[in-house]
Amino acid sequence: MENKATMATNRTYPAIFHKEGDGYWVEFPDVPGCFTQGETLEEAFKMAKEALALGLDGESVKSPTPLEEVVTEGNDRAMLVEADSGDDIVYFKNSEVPRAIETGLEKRGFTKYQVAQILGVDRAYISRIAKGERVPSVDMAKRIGTLLDFDWRVFYTDGTGAL
Repeated sequence: MENKATMATNRTYPAIFHKEGDGYWVEFPDVPGCFTQGETLEEAFKMAKEALALGLDGESVKSPTPLEEVVTEGNDRAMLVEADSGDDIVYFKNSEVPRAIETGLEKRGFTKYQVAQILGVDRAYISRIAKGERVPSVDMAKRIGTLLDFDWRVFYTDGTGAL
């Protein structure tokens, strides 16, 4: 197995896009446990870039399988996906984020898993956001804030309330 330093430079992996009902779900054969979904192929591709960034974040994974060796079935599509830059993967200590999410979960009676399903994202993504380890996009912050009934701007404060 290659070391993490080697893996950090390679951020392009094959993904399998499965058509299911009115949307797509995506898996990365080389990144165990890395899944996402989207209502359209374009949305699924965008979510795949983000999911891959999370899947590679601090993890040691094998080298990518060449695209031509990825096995698909039926209407499945194999495509190369380059992980988001990871610039928004920020480790910060803003105690307001975990508190706002936990309060929202209790208030609405949801689990993190249910929130991930409702928002159409990976559970690991929601867990990292809930721990304050990841800053979501503005769109995702608004969606989480609306779902859990808190001010989405808490994700972008410095812990003192200042934006």
